[in-house]
Amino acid sequence: MRRGFKAWCEKVAADYRRALGVPPTGPLDPRRLAAHLQVRVTTPHGIPTLSPSALRQLTEVDPGSWSAVTLVRGDARLVILNSAHSEARKRSSLAHELAHLILNHTADRVLLSDAGLLFRHSFDREQEEEATWFSGCLLAPREGLVSASRRDPSEKALAARFEVSEALIRWRLGTTGVLRQIRRGSGPPSMRRTAQPKDAPGAPISPR
Repeated sequence: MRRGFKAWCEKVAADYRRALGVPPTGPLDPRRLAAHLQVRVTTPHGIPTLSPSALRQLTEVDPGSWSAVTLVRGDARLVILNSAHSEARKRSSLAHELAHLILNHTADRVLLSDAGLLFRHSFDREQEEEATWFSGCLLAPREGLVSASRRDPSEKALAARFEVSEALIRWRLGTTGVLRQIRRGSGPPSMRRTAQPKDAPGAPISPR
Protein backbone atom coordinates (compact mmCIF):
# COMPACT_ATOMS: atom_id res chain seq x y z
CA MET A 1 0.00 0.00 0.00
CA ARG A 2 1.17 3.51 -0.81
CA ARG A 3 2.91 5.59 1.80
CA GLY A 4 0.53 7.37 4.15
CA PHE A 5 -2.50 5.36 2.99
CA LYS A 6 -3.15 3.66 6.33
CA ALA A 7 -3.13 6.92 8.28
CA TRP A 8 -5.39 8.47 5.62
CA CYS A 9 -7.84 5.60 6.03
CA GLU A 10 -8.07 6.07 9.80
CA LYS A 11 -8.76 9.79 9.32
CA VAL A 12 -11.40 9.38 6.61
CA ALA A 13 -13.08 6.46 8.41
CA ALA A 14 -13.34 8.72 11.47
CA ASP A 15 -14.93 11.41 9.26
CA TYR A 16 -17.59 8.96 8.08
CA ARG A 17 -18.25 7.82 11.64
CA ARG A 18 -18.74 11.42 12.76
CA ALA A 19 -21.09 12.06 9.84
CA LEU A 20 -23.18 9.09 11.00
CA GLY A 21 -22.97 10.03 14.68
CA VAL A 22 -21.03 6.88 15.59
CA PRO A 23 -18.31 7.24 18.28
CA PRO A 24 -14.89 5.56 17.87
CA THR A 25 -15.85 2.84 20.34
CA GLY A 26 -19.29 2.19 18.85
CA PRO A 27 -20.39 -0.28 16.15
CA LEU A 28 -20.74 1.17 12.67
CA ASP A 29 -23.67 -0.30 10.75
CA PRO A 30 -22.49 -0.62 7.12
CA ARG A 31 -26.11 -0.43 5.95
CA ARG A 32 -26.37 3.08 7.40
CA LEU A 33 -23.15 3.99 5.62
CA ALA A 34 -24.55 2.54 2.38
CA ALA A 35 -27.67 4.69 2.75
CA HIS A 36 -25.45 7.71 3.44
CA LEU A 37 -23.59 6.98 0.21
CA GLN A 38 -26.85 6.31 -1.67
CA VAL A 39 -25.91 2.70 -2.33
CA ARG A 40 -28.74 0.16 -2.31
CA VAL A 41 -28.23 -3.12 -0.47
CA THR A 42 -30.07 -6.38 -1.03
CA THR A 43 -29.63 -10.17 -1.15
CA PRO A 44 -30.22 -12.66 -3.97
CA HIS A 45 -33.80 -13.01 -2.71
CA GLY A 46 -34.33 -9.35 -3.57
CA ILE A 47 -33.40 -9.79 -7.25
CA PRO A 48 -36.68 -10.52 -9.12
CA THR A 49 -34.90 -11.48 -12.35
CA LEU A 50 -32.89 -14.22 -10.65
CA SER A 51 -34.12 -17.68 -11.57
CA PRO A 52 -35.04 -20.17 -8.81
CA SER A 53 -32.15 -22.42 -9.85
CA ALA A 54 -29.66 -19.54 -9.70
CA LEU A 55 -31.03 -18.48 -6.31
CA ARG A 56 -30.66 -22.00 -4.96
CA GLN A 57 -27.11 -22.26 -6.33
CA LEU A 58 -26.05 -19.00 -4.69
CA THR A 59 -27.72 -19.48 -1.31
CA GLU A 60 -27.92 -23.24 -0.77
CA VAL A 61 -25.70 -25.29 -3.08
CA ASP A 62 -22.55 -23.15 -3.08
CA PRO A 63 -22.90 -20.20 -0.70
CA GLY A 64 -19.22 -20.42 0.22
CA SER A 65 -18.08 -19.34 -3.25
CA TRP A 66 -18.99 -15.67 -2.84
CA SER A 67 -19.56 -12.98 -0.23
CA ALA A 68 -20.89 -9.91 -2.04
CA VAL A 69 -21.01 -8.31 -5.49
CA THR A 70 -21.48 -4.73 -6.61
CA LEU A 71 -23.65 -3.88 -9.61
CA VAL A 72 -23.47 -0.48 -11.28
CA ARG A 73 -25.71 1.16 -13.84
CA GLY A 74 -25.01 4.80 -14.49
CA ASP A 75 -25.00 6.53 -11.12
CA ALA A 76 -27.01 3.73 -9.48
CA ARG A 77 -25.07 1.31 -7.29
CA LEU A 78 -26.32 -1.91 -5.75
CA VAL A 79 -24.52 -4.30 -3.41
CA ILE A 80 -25.82 -7.87 -3.20
CA LEU A 81 -24.93 -9.68 0.02
CA ASN A 82 -24.82 -13.43 0.57
CA SER A 83 -27.83 -14.05 2.81
CA ALA A 84 -26.42 -17.45 3.86
CA HIS A 85 -23.52 -15.85 5.74
CA SER A 86 -23.44 -14.76 9.37
CA GLU A 87 -24.37 -11.20 10.29
CA ALA A 88 -20.77 -10.39 11.19
CA ARG A 89 -19.55 -11.61 7.82
CA LYS A 90 -22.27 -9.70 5.96
CA ARG A 91 -21.26 -6.51 7.78
CA SER A 92 -17.63 -7.09 6.83
CA SER A 93 -18.50 -7.92 3.21
CA LEU A 94 -20.66 -4.82 2.83
CA ALA A 95 -18.00 -2.58 4.38
CA HIS A 96 -15.47 -4.06 1.95
CA GLU A 97 -17.66 -3.37 -1.08
CA LEU A 98 -18.37 0.18 0.11
CA ALA A 99 -14.64 0.70 0.58
CA HIS A 100 -14.07 -0.14 -3.09
CA LEU A 101 -16.69 2.44 -4.06
CA ILE A 102 -15.39 5.13 -1.70
CA LEU A 103 -11.86 4.60 -2.98
CA ASN A 104 -13.04 4.90 -6.59
CA HIS A 105 -11.55 1.51 -7.45
CA THR A 106 -12.01 0.18 -10.97
CA ALA A 107 -12.56 -3.53 -11.55
CA ASP A 108 -10.31 -5.41 -13.94
CA ARG A 109 -13.35 -6.95 -15.63
CA VAL A 110 -16.91 -5.73 -16.03
CA LEU A 111 -19.69 -8.19 -16.82
CA LEU A 112 -23.15 -7.37 -18.12
CA SER A 113 -25.95 -9.16 -16.29
CA ASP A 114 -29.25 -10.32 -17.80
CA ALA A 115 -30.89 -7.37 -16.05
CA GLY A 116 -28.63 -4.94 -17.88
CA LEU A 117 -26.52 -4.10 -14.85
CA LEU A 118 -22.75 -3.87 -14.76
CA PHE A 119 -21.03 -6.30 -12.38
CA ARG A 120 -17.76 -4.94 -10.96
CA HIS A 121 -15.46 -7.93 -10.73
CA SER A 122 -11.83 -8.96 -10.17
CA PHE A 123 -10.23 -5.99 -8.44
CA ASP A 124 -6.43 -6.23 -8.54
CA ARG A 125 -4.44 -7.26 -5.49
CA GLU A 126 -3.48 -3.74 -4.44
CA GLN A 127 -7.08 -2.55 -4.60
CA GLU A 128 -8.23 -5.57 -2.59
CA GLU A 129 -5.64 -4.83 0.09
CA GLU A 130 -6.68 -1.18 0.20
CA ALA A 131 -10.38 -2.03 0.49
CA THR A 132 -9.65 -4.58 3.20
CA TRP A 133 -7.64 -2.07 5.22
CA PHE A 134 -10.13 0.77 4.81
CA SER A 135 -13.11 -1.41 5.72
CA GLY A 136 -11.25 -2.50 8.84
CA CYS A 137 -10.78 1.15 9.82
CA LEU A 138 -14.50 1.74 9.33
CA LEU A 139 -15.58 -1.23 11.42
CA ALA A 140 -12.93 -1.20 14.17
CA PRO A 141 -10.91 2.04 14.15
CA ARG A 142 -7.57 2.07 15.92
CA GLU A 143 -8.62 4.87 18.26
CA GLY A 144 -11.67 2.91 19.30
CA LEU A 145 -9.69 -0.29 19.83
CA VAL A 146 -7.21 1.43 22.13
CA SER A 147 -9.98 3.04 24.16
CA ALA A 148 -12.25 -0.02 24.32
CA SER A 149 -9.40 -2.34 25.29
CA ARG A 150 -8.97 -0.40 28.53
CA ARG A 151 -12.45 -1.52 29.57
CA ASP A 152 -12.31 -5.15 28.44
CA PRO A 153 -9.32 -6.34 26.40
CA SER A 154 -10.66 -9.74 25.34
CA GLU A 155 -11.22 -10.37 21.64
CA LYS A 156 -14.70 -11.65 22.44
CA ALA A 157 -15.66 -8.43 24.22
CA LEU A 158 -14.17 -6.22 21.50
CA ALA A 159 -15.93 -8.20 18.78
CA ALA A 160 -19.24 -7.79 20.61
CA ARG A 161 -18.65 -4.06 21.12
CA PHE A 162 -17.91 -3.39 17.44
CA GLU A 163 -20.34 -6.09 16.22
CA VAL A 164 -17.73 -7.82 14.09
CA SER A 165 -16.06 -11.22 14.15
CA GLU A 166 -13.29 -12.11 16.59
CA ALA A 167 -11.10 -12.87 13.57
CA LEU A 168 -11.43 -9.27 12.37
CA ILE A 169 -10.59 -7.96 15.85
CA ARG A 170 -7.55 -10.24 16.05
CA TRP A 171 -6.35 -9.01 12.66
CA ARG A 172 -6.88 -5.33 13.52
CA LEU A 173 -5.13 -5.66 16.89
CA GLY A 174 -2.16 -7.30 15.24
CA THR A 175 -1.78 -4.95 12.29
CA THR A 176 -2.55 -1.50 13.70
CA GLY A 177 0.21 -1.31 16.31
CA VAL A 178 -2.29 -1.60 19.17
CA LEU A 179 -0.63 -4.78 20.44
CA ARG A 180 2.81 -3.17 20.38
CA GLN A 181 1.42 -0.22 22.31
CA ILE A 182 -0.05 -2.57 24.89
CA ARG A 183 3.16 -4.59 25.18
CA ARG A 184 5.10 -1.41 25.85
CA GLY A 185 2.96 -1.00 28.93
CA SER A 186 0.35 1.54 27.82
CA GLY A 187 -2.48 -0.99 27.86
CA PRO A 188 -4.03 -3.20 30.53
CA PRO A 189 -1.77 -6.11 31.61
CA SER A 190 -4.53 -8.69 31.06
CA MET A 191 -4.67 -7.85 27.38
CA ARG A 192 -0.95 -8.36 27.02
CA ARG A 193 -1.55 -11.94 28.04
CA THR A 194 -4.67 -12.72 26.00
CA ALA A 195 -4.53 -10.71 22.74
CA GLN A 196 -3.04 -12.17 19.56
CA PRO A 197 -1.38 -11.14 17.14
CA LYS A 198 -13.40 13.93 -2.57
CA ASP A 199 -12.84 14.33 1.39
CA ALA A 200 -16.43 15.17 2.39
CA PRO A 201 -18.39 12.30 3.94
CA GLY A 202 -21.15 11.10 1.67
CA ALA A 203 -19.26 11.57 -1.58
CA PRO A 204 -16.70 9.33 -3.32
CA ILE A 205 -13.22 10.24 -2.16
CA SER A 206 -9.68 9.50 -3.25
CA PRO A 207 -6.48 9.18 -1.19
CA ARG A 208 -4.10 12.11 -1.47
